[in-house]
Amino acid sequence: MDLSGLKWPLIIVVIVGIGFIASSPGINWMVGRYTQAVPGQDPEKDRRDEAGLTRIGGYLLYQWRYESALNIMQTAVERYGASGANYWYNKYRMVKCLEKLDRMQEAYNTLQELIVASAGNIDQRVPDNDNLTLRAQKLKEVHDLQ
Repeated sequence: MDLSGLKWPLIIVVIVGIGFIASSPGINWMVGRYTQAVPGQDPEKDRRDEAGLTRIGGYLLYQWRYESALNIMQTAVERYGASGANYWYNKYRMVKCLEKLDRMQEAYNTLQELIVASAGNIDQRVPDNDNLTLRAQKLKEVHDLQ
């Protein structure tokens, strides 16, 4: 049986699918899937959903879509709290989004929260307190924050 006639239609379907997933409606669809379940009922589902929201937030961050990335990371933080495996990492990446959105006081406050919690000791993806403190001091000095 010769299936070579299906090669190009299959390639086109894959490309269109990837394009959809990378678009705003595709992102919204994926976020909807990851926020469908009620947190706390199934720990394995919660772990997958939080990881999925974290990946989507990171994808949007690398696309310079800071507002959308911030919203998705905030959703993950709010839904799963500090018990989530990516809680501190999401908080750390939210700082970058807040800086890029010129919300320096919020970025500074979040950095202070990370420092107080010693987030670098909890999650290795977050810099240590020395680096977080330097970053917070720089924000405070440059933007005359309180």
